[in-house]
Amino acid sequence: MPENFYFGLLDPNVLMAIVNIILADDNNDAEKCMQVLFFRESHEKIKGYFEEVIPRYSLSDFKSHFRMTRSTFARMLENLAPSLIGGLNAGQDTVVPEKKLSIAVWLLCNQEVYRSVADRFGVSINTAWRSTIKICHALLEMSEDYIQWPQGPALRRVQAEFQEIAGFPNVIGAIDGTHIEISAPSINGDSYVCRKNFHSLQLQAICDANLRFINIFTGMCGSVHDARVWGLSDIKAAIEENKERYFPNNSHILGDTAYGLESYLMVPYKDYGNMTAAQRNFNTILSRHRVVIERGFCLLKGRCRRLKYLYLQKVKYGSLMIAACCVLHNICLDLDDEATDDILAEIGDIEEDNNEVIENGRNNVPAQLKRDELAETLMIAARR
Repeated sequence: MPENFYFGLLDPNVLMAIVNIILADDNNDAEKCMQVLFFRESHEKIKGYFEEVIPRYSLSDFKSHFRMTRSTFARMLENLAPSLIGGLNAGQDTVVPEKKLSIAVWLLCNQEVYRSVADRFGVSINTAWRSTIKICHALLEMSEDYIQWPQGPALRRVQAEFQEIAGFPNVIGAIDGTHIEISAPSINGDSYVCRKNFHSLQLQAICDANLRFINIFTGMCGSVHDARVWGLSDIKAAIEENKERYFPNNSHILGDTAYGLESYLMVPYKDYGNMTAAQRNFNTILSRHRVVIERGFCLLKGRCRRLKYLYLQKVKYGSLMIAACCVLHNICLDLDDEATDDILAEIGDIEEDNNEVIENGRNNVPAQLKRDELAETLMIAARR
């Protein structure tokens, strides 16, 4: 018999008498009813999985499950361990940092449910959840070390890497948004329904030519248009305050037709049926460069499969987990942790952009002139 778990609302003998009266003709049913009322359900846990099984994983098996190499995991543990020790309940915390990180990475990089992961690692569901949130907070605290806007030599390297793709000059990054599907929130649920008719949180990101995020902004509900998310983002406000810091020497980022044309944000020409050859060529070349952000999102979701569907009891944790996954994505890229075939398979599934097209800055004359000059420069290069 499992250990008794009394609720303390009624004397057990009194409640047993009530059950017997209700089910007087079937003692077996009475006994089952008492088990449901008084006994905590027992869940079998996998004994020694963390301590004995994981250490025996081959390098390929480890990467298949954790979506990263052992060396990447070890580097993460080295950096995160100090923030995983101590706290208000330090005396009650018996989970070692390596196990916390194992639980969190497993949960972020797989779609396995919390109960299954908790049983796998021999902990309670609450412990699995707390470990994951602890790791996510620790990753977020490190975000400025891994998600950085390029400056100096790094900026010039990024521009050179972009130009190698198809010749578009002075590009710092490509911007877009993606929807992270979530469970329906209990409050204002309709606000989270995106244009694809599911509940979501938005992730706006800017990435370099190597799919590395140089800026992220997340947490907006799914019904908000990409252009509105951009207008509310921290990076947009920072650019308006000091444009030269972010876009020195007439540089720019690339976006799609969901964004307005700015001198620092080049977007395609709107096709009204009268596009010139130079404008069509401009759109084609811009698209070949801008696809890196779509590939970045696919790689992110391929490595951190939890982002394919986030079950959340509280929406406030959604943006934390999304941001933590973005940091994890950059850490793996920084450590040259190559994507395996199953991760790369996700990259082929690039989302189609069904966002409403906005008028591309028709009143922004300086931006229009810059785009026209770039279009002519790219056309001249194409004719050579």
